Amino acid sequence: MQYKNMIKLPESELEVMQAIWLLNESGEKAVSAGLIMDRYPELNRLKLTTVLTLITRLHSKGYLKIEKIGRSNCYTPIVPLKDYRKFALADFAEKLYGTDKVGFVKAILSDGSFTKKELEALKEFIAE
Repeated sequence: MQYKNMIKLPESELEVMQAIWLLNESGEKAVSAGLIMDRYPELNRLKLTTVLTLITRLHSKGYLKIEKIGRSNCYTPIVPLKDYRKFALADFAEKLYGTDKVGFVKAILSDGSFTKKELEALKEFIAE
C-alpha cells in the first residue's frame, strides 16, 4: 500500500490495528482475535464479534493479511506502524495547519511538555 493511498482509520479500527502492530513487534507470529482480546483487556468493552468485524474491515482496506493457522485465523500487518504514523500525522497537520508546517511544529513545541533534554535532542536532529 502506498502512503498516498492510505485510508485514515476510525478510532475503533485503529485500536485493534495498534494491538496487532504491538503484538507483531513483540515477536508474536500467530496473532489471533483471541490473543488480541487476552493481551488487551481494554478492548473487552467490545464483543469478540465486533473485533472480528473490525479485523475484516482492516483486511479489506489493505492493512492486514489473514492466514489460517490450524483452526484459527491469524493476522499480520501489511502497513507498518511507522508508515501509518507518518500518514496520520501528515493528515492531521494538513487539516489543522494547511501548508504552515512551521506553525504546526511551533504549536507542538510551545505546549511546555518537552524537557530540556528532549528539546536538545530535537535541536540535534534538526542540525543533521
